[in-house]
Amino acid sequence: MADWQLGKKDFGVENTIKRYDVALQDAVNRIKDLRRIGVEIDEIYMIGLGDLTENCTAAFYDSQPFNVSLSLIEQYALARSMIMKTVETFLPLADKLVLAGVPGNHGEMSRSSKGQVYTNRLDNSDTMHLQICQEIMNANPERYGKVSVEIPDGFHQVMKIKGKTCAWTHGHMTGGGSNPEAKIENWWKGQMYGHLPSGQAEILVTGHYHHLRSKYQGNRAWFQSPSLDKSIDFTERSGLWSHPAVLTFTVNNKGWANLELL
Repeated sequence: MADWQLGKKDFGVENTIKRYDVALQDAVNRIKDLRRIGVEIDEIYMIGLGDLTENCTAAFYDSQPFNVSLSLIEQYALARSMIMKTVETFLPLADKLVLAGVPGNHGEMSRSSKGQVYTNRLDNSDTMHLQICQEIMNANPERYGKVSVEIPDGFHQVMKIKGKTCAWTHGHMTGGGSNPEAKIENWWKGQMYGHLPSGQAEILVTGHYHHLRSKYQGNRAWFQSPSLDKSIDFTERSGLWSHPAVLTFTVNNKGWANLELL
């Protein structure tokens, strides 16, 4: 669940919802296809990579308030509805489901139009949505008892899956590089140098930069998830654009496998 930026006009709210519905159905079919060829799938992880909503201020770019078609209340309600639709889609397909995610920059709730943060950057709607969805599911344990919700205390999230250490971060807390690849790589090296949890990861997944990227170095793999959003402004400035898509892959005791864009 990466960079939906719900409310943004570029791709459009209706197009984003329709595109995500296609990805959800493709994911169901993908699980069934993998099982038919002998791939064991007994756990499903649904990870929010941040920037699920667009926000409404000029904190990120000057024309942002004129490029938003939904109020914040509408953006937030739609994001939670799509998260719960994700849970409902996969609920019959495994005995263990995990909903998790990290905060992104567009989720910072206390940004001014000048980009100032009044509380802290973890005062964030991306993780707020997970908390509210957790409350919804806790109120109905008979239906959602096999779903656990993991919400990080900081900007990054690390979990063990099938014996492999996996990490997620949005990508906006990186720096010190001339391009997205260099920024992520330098950040990850710093996490390793500081003996921090993300530095122990064998699989790293990031958002923020919207285009699919990957790097496989030794036993470590990095995947940059594509977004469901389009950016007309970015394309006009750079000539670059990407197809909206959802990143999926499996994890086993050997590492990652079966990567597919849906």
